Amino acid sequence: MFFNTLIFTSMSFLVILSTLGYGLVFCNKVFQDSRYLNLPFVGIFGIFFLYIISSITHLVAPHNFLHNILLLTIGILIFINFFKRKLVEKKDFKIIIIIFLCLFLGFLISKTNEDFSYYHLPNSLQFSSNKLEFGLGNLNHGFKHFSSIFLINSIFYFPYTEVYLFNITNFMLQIFFFSGLILLIHKKGLNNFSKALAALSLITFIVKFYRLSEYGADYLGQFLVLLSFIFASLTFSKNNMIAKERKQLFLISMLLVIFATTTKFLYAIYIIIPVTIFIYRYKLKEIFTYLFDRNFLIISSISIFSIILFNFTSTGCLLYPILFTCFTDSIDWSISENAIRYLNLHYKAWSKAGIGTGYGTSNPQEYISGLNWVENWTRMYFFNKVSDYILVVLLVSIIFVIYLNKNFKNSNKLNLNNKISKISYISILVVFLLWFFNFPTLRYAGYSIVFLLFAVPVAIFLSKKLNFKDKKILKKLNTLIILALFIFNIKNIDKINKELSLKSHEHHNFLNFPFFWIDNVEYEKALIKEKFFYEVTNNKPCWNVPSTCIRNKSSIIIEKNNNYYFYKQNEK
Repeated sequence: MFFNTLIFTSMSFLVILSTLGYGLVFCNKVFQDSRYLNLPFVGIFGIFFLYIISSITHLVAPHNFLHNILLLTIGILIFINFFKRKLVEKKDFKIIIIIFLCLFLGFLISKTNEDFSYYHLPNSLQFSSNKLEFGLGNLNHGFKHFSSIFLINSIFYFPYTEVYLFNITNFMLQIFFFSGLILLIHKKGLNNFSKALAALSLITFIVKFYRLSEYGADYLGQFLVLLSFIFASLTFSKNNMIAKERKQLFLISMLLVIFATTTKFLYAIYIIIPVTIFIYRYKLKEIFTYLFDRNFLIISSISIFSIILFNFTSTGCLLYPILFTCFTDSIDWSISENAIRYLNLHYKAWSKAGIGTGYGTSNPQEYISGLNWVENWTRMYFFNKVSDYILVVLLVSIIFVIYLNKNFKNSNKLNLNNKISKISYISILVVFLLWFFNFPTLRYAGYSIVFLLFAVPVAIFLSKKLNFKDKKILKKLNTLIILALFIFNIKNIDKINKELSLKSHEHHNFLNFPFFWIDNVEYEKALIKEKFFYEVTNNKPCWNVPSTCIRNKSSIIIEKNNNYYFYKQNEK
């Protein structure tokens, strides 16, 4: 147990160093030493850069041990080089280490995300074991779903730890997001509104999103779009910025939304918010100049193309499961039209609380029509999922107001353009309505927009009443941060104790501490077209069944062409 924990901790820290190395290369090239990007935020772009690299290498090679060790080593060497040249802020690096230690208990999980065995782990393992393949969605329902997170996970497949670092992508997000906001709150020269919103975001998200096992493929995008708005809000200051800084904020905010979109395409609706802000704050000519910046064009093009490509190669749809983007008649390895129609309807009904554990509607099409679903959604989902989340946001806001009340100043000098804050709130309302009428579940991009809906007015109020340059205010915020981290760890200690108390025959036990629990799945091995396939025989999800995992090989036609594998339905 001790040796496993040592390896697990050491490899986790090395992955963070490597990711920071890639982030430093990316940010130095794209943002040209932006004063708004502290080292943790650089780490977030390091994750983004690793996705771009992994999406390219997967076209020709599997992300096996050799590929991943090489990638890890290069990143570490890059970081060491930047550190030796004193291009890394030591204060920022210390904060990352502190937050790494503060959050590490949250990384120790036995029970993984509810979809982990179903498609997160199998997809990540597929990318680790094989290069690009076509028609994967025909092998297993889980392979129909693509997210950049799975490709990123696959490059953290290392000897000994193997699949047990596949949660580190979300863990790094926690570290970089929380430590980055802490540094932003204490940074000089930023407007009060951005700092107030950053503080509210930090405390709320530490307290609310303490269980890493719930993150899956749903939370990374939520954090990114929220951070995009915070960066866009830095332009709310009354004073004019120099041209270089205006460009940097534009690129940072837009690329964060693009990164979020690679995790789930529905995050594309969030582009409305920064676009609205920049159209108001910048001249159109200036915006077009930034849009056609070479680095921005290359990064955004690769990112968008990769989403389309991997959706297409898995399902035959450019954007699964949107039927009009599918080539069901012209591509023989695509998913059938009937399956796409059924699944599209299923996902819509599920997101509007028409389908769930232990209940469902007999007529999904009628249920989702118009506003038929609202009453049932309110009863089945708003109470208690959405209402509980709103209460958390409001409780944190109330604590801020009460705790900082003695520091309020009625005549606080406000370096904030009020009009743009109102315009930005209108764009938030537009995104909220798009979310509510199309996929009103918090997992589907809902946490961030609901948070912004309630937190932005509170942030405006706090920015008018508080001076975030005041050391007394910063000390009180530090106290709240420490309290939030304490709550985070108390909750995770309780979780770990419960998992450690489980017996060997119980699911999600922690007998393999610190590695998460994996179910025992029975399978048969078959050699087809010079490749081994593994068919599950006990009607369980694939879990870590060797790749490529298959549900029913008799229903699949497997072909090999130009050294690439194609999987087709036997009956279509």
